[in-house]
Amino acid sequence: MKKQWILSLSLGLIMIPALAQAEPFAVVGPRALGMGGASVAAVNDSTAVYWNPAALAHFRKVDIRIPVSAGAQDHIGLRDKQDRIKDINARVQLGDLTAADEMKALLNDLDKPKSGADIDLSGGLFISIPIGKSAIALSLSGLGYAGVYPTVDTFNQDTTTPLNPQYIGNNNTAVTGIGIMATEPAISFATSFWDKVFIGANVKKIYASTYVNSQEISADSFDTFIDEFQESKTESRKDSVDAGILLAPVQSFRLGVVGRDLNSPSFPVQGLFAQKNQITGDVAISQASDEIKFDPQYRAGLAWQPFKTLTLAADYDLKKNKTLTPGYESQIAAVGLEKTLLSEYFNLRVGANKNLADSDAKTVYTAGLGLRLFALRFDVAGGYDFAERQGAVSVDLALRF
Repeated sequence: MKKQWILSLSLGLIMIPALAQAEPFAVVGPRALGMGGASVAAVNDSTAVYWNPAALAHFRKVDIRIPVSAGAQDHIGLRDKQDRIKDINARVQLGDLTAADEMKALLNDLDKPKSGADIDLSGGLFISIPIGKSAIALSLSGLGYAGVYPTVDTFNQDTTTPLNPQYIGNNNTAVTGIGIMATEPAISFATSFWDKVFIGANVKKIYASTYVNSQEISADSFDTFIDEFQESKTESRKDSVDAGILLAPVQSFRLGVVGRDLNSPSFPVQGLFAQKNQITGDVAISQASDEIKFDPQYRAGLAWQPFKTLTLAADYDLKKNKTLTPGYESQIAAVGLEKTLLSEYFNLRVGANKNLADSDAKTVYTAGLGLRLFALRFDVAGGYDFAERQGAVSVDLALRF
């Protein structure tokens, strides 16, 4: 019995999934996206709740805003490779050795660190209200993150003998989808000292729904995968805190730092995980538990206005942020500018950002447009890396007084 217990424990240890998934820094709002995601010091609307709550006391405007944003990136062309594997799988099953060799090459290409794709979504309602030299804000935001990544079976990869139990037609490589949707009601307060130093903080409750599901990469039942992904829903809630500071030594220059989720809330996720045996290399899908942890995020930014109608901005992540793709990290450097025309009736924005934690990452170029009709404002922006692996879009509608 003792030997059996030790054997069971050992097998469990070599088949557990990688724990502690996390989330990257999202781009919230089209003004920020149009400026490349450089917004920690440049933000001048109620999305400061996300970017830097200290800025609420700097722009001191009533701002009611509804932004919606979405972004996606594929680190290694996962979608194309998965589609190709599905296309040739029938030939592999019939013993086509040419197709078997191609499948092995595709799987080996996926069997690399940081393989996967990530999606982020954001939206909500943000309301900022100035009170003297201070400001408060009420917000209800939604942040969604999802990752899709392969777990490659390196055991069943024979391409010469279809009758061999380890023939690649019996390969168990799987794709795992994992995600979280976090609804965050928050109360924010910011104040200023000498009109040069601004501090602010958010106190929020995070209502989280997490999801996970795994499926063999050659399977055709995508609808079943989505259904089981949705059915794996696990709900939890945690409190969290954000804080920021903004320095404005002169009217034309600002320097800001923000820290998000400073208390590191984590949320359980339960469902089907693809688990790799670290000794044999075989892959099996089974029920397991994990967690998605919101590690603290720290970002610094600066903004310079050489003219009242021109803003130049830059942001930099002060630490690497984990993503939902195991082993893939994000550390963004972003730059952008905004030119306002005709008393802000037209606003033109351009920018760029790059993930410095990924040596293969491409520069993402962004652009945006803002329109004003008295108190009503409409903004739109998009971003693209021209390598067809990363893109983003964002729109919002606002009232500003």
